[in-house]
Amino acid sequence: WILISAYFLTYYVNWLMFMRTRNLLIIALLCSFYTTSYSQNDIVSENALPGTPASQWDIIGTGDLDLQGFATDISVNKAGTIGFKIKGNGVSSCNIKIYRLGYYQGNGAREIADLGTITLNAQPDCITNAATGLVDCGNWSQSATWTVPGTAVSGIYIAKISRIADPQNRASHIAFIVRDDAASVDLLFKTSDATWQAYNKYGGNSFYTGTVAGYT
Repeated sequence: WILISAYFLTYYVNWLMFMRTRNLLIIALLCSFYTTSYSQNDIVSENALPGTPASQWDIIGTGDLDLQGFATDISVNKAGTIGFKIKGNGVSSCNIKIYRLGYYQGNGAREIADLGTITLNAQPDCITNAATGLVDCGNWSQSATWTVPGTAVSGIYIAKISRIADPQNRASHIAFIVRDDAASVDLLFKTSDATWQAYNKYGGNSFYTGTVAGYT
C-alpha cells in the first residue's frame, strides 16, 4: 500500500505540474495573441507615434475671425479628395497644414501634410435667410484640395489655415473626418458634428445666440 500510495502521489503531483504548466502556456499564448492583435490595430499604432506640439497646431478660441473656412464635406474616405472653402477679410494668402488628432504621446495631434501657401480669391457674401437666421456659405468657391493618402488612418483631422509670417500667429481650424470604408471593426465612433453646427455662430446666428426673434 505504501508503494501504491507513493506511486499515485507522484502521479498526482506530476499531473498537477503538467496542468499548471499547460495552463500557464495557454495564458502566455493568449496574452501573446492579444498583444499582437492589439498592436496591429492601425489606430493604436498611429496614436503611439510622436506628435506635433500643441504650440504648432492649436489655436486660441474660435481662431482668426478674419480667416475662416470649412470643408466641402464633413468626411472623406481615405484615398479620396476633400476641398476647402476659405475666406480672408484683408488676408490675401494663407498656409494650410493637415493634422490628425490623437494621443501622440500627449501632444494631441500629428502633422500629416503641408499644403503650402495658397492665394485666396475674393468670396461672395453668404446666402442668408432673414426669417430663420440661416447663413449658407456654400456659394463660396473652392480654395484648395487635399487628396488623402491611401495609407491614412481614420480619425478626426483638422486643416490649420494660418496667416503668412504673422507675428501674432493668427490662424483657424477646419475640422473634417477621414473614414476607412473598407475596415471591418466592432467599434464605431460618431462625432458630434450636429452639435458643432448648433453652436456655430458664424454670420451672427446659432441655435442659441443671434438676432432672430423666437430663436434665442
